[in-house]
Amino acid sequence: MMMTTPKLFDDELHGAMQQLYDETIEAMQLAKVSPDLDDLSATFAVALLKLGLATGFVEQRHPGFAKEVEEKRQRVIAALTHKH
Repeated sequence: MMMTTPKLFDDELHGAMQQLYDETIEAMQLAKVSPDLDDLSATFAVALLKLGLATGFVEQRHPGFAKEVEEKRQRVIAALTHKH
C-alpha cells in the first residue's frame, strides 16, 4: 500500500501553487549567482511577486490567510529583533 501526502488545496489551486513555488525557487537560485545589484534586485522582485501571487490565491479560498501571514511575519521580526 502506497502512502500519499494529502494535498492542501484542490487540484486547480495545487497546480498553480506548485508552479509558483517552482518559479519562486528558480528566482532565488538565480539570486544566488546574480553578478550585480541590478540582477539581484530583479530576482528578488520576481520572488516577492510570486510569493504575493501565491498568498493572493490562498486568500481567495481562505479569507484571512494574508492577515495571518503578516501577523506571523511581524512575530518573526519581533523575535529576531528581541534577540539582537
